[in-house]
Amino acid sequence: MRKYGLLIIAIICLTVLAFGQIHWKNKSQAAGVEAREAEAKLKQKEKEEREALIESLKPENNQQQTLIDYLRYQSLTQDQVIISLVGSNGTSGTGASSSAKTWTASLEKSLRADLDEAKTIRFINHSHEGYSTEDLLEGNTIEAAIKDDPDLIIFENSLINNHYQSISLQQTENDLENIMVKWQKERPNAKIIMLSPNPVANNDMKNSLGLSYEDYIKASEADIKKKQWKYVNSQAGMEKKLKEENMRLADILTNDNIHPNDRGHQIWFEVLQDYFQQKQDM
Repeated sequence: MRKYGLLIIAIICLTVLAFGQIHWKNKSQAAGVEAREAEAKLKQKEKEEREALIESLKPENNQQQTLIDYLRYQSLTQDQVIISLVGSNGTSGTGASSSAKTWTASLEKSLRADLDEAKTIRFINHSHEGYSTEDLLEGNTIEAAIKDDPDLIIFENSLINNHYQSISLQQTENDLENIMVKWQKERPNAKIIMLSPNPVANNDMKNSLGLSYEDYIKASEADIKKKQWKYVNSQAGMEKKLKEENMRLADILTNDNIHPNDRGHQIWFEVLQDYFQQKQDM
């Protein structure tokens, strides 16, 4: 009789354990289903938020847009965003103590910090020290930028070297137009930002044509505005920041009084950073 009692107790225990395992198994499965459903809802929400962000950043939906938002939109809608840099001394980094101290490096670092999708951004620098507008056209520089298939071209217009090499104002105007026409024809969807070079000491010094660096800045700016190209007067922007910070021009130039030093490159970057954050006509 005692054996039967123990057997019944054992059977009851086994039954309870079996039902317990079934209960916990069903509960675990239900929890797993809930977790998967929650994950699916989260992914759907993230997808909807991403689609809403893309829609809000569409250039065609924004008559005015910052370059930061333009690049963010490109980052969200394609595998990579390419920024091509073209120019001469300033953009090639002349005067900086290292490549990390150039305005181009600072701009790239800033954009990577500002954009969550920064891993898709690629900077390609085609600038050459000593190049004039004529050199840019005669070499493969313009074509190289076209082959990049860029989303944004930042173009320093080489006026320091045009002045130094006594290239006429008319030739300078023609060269700039030929460069811009090439890019606009071959890469019509790319944004193109033209920059003047940095300020220099003795900018009223005449070349063999009797022209000063300031003459090149003013003549080119007038033509640029007439043609409605996107333009940053780096010279004026840097001089404004010098005044705001109570600094002298000599403080931001190397000993040759022409090329920006590390501080000069930093101020040039700050001018461009401000421009990238301003709304522009698209």
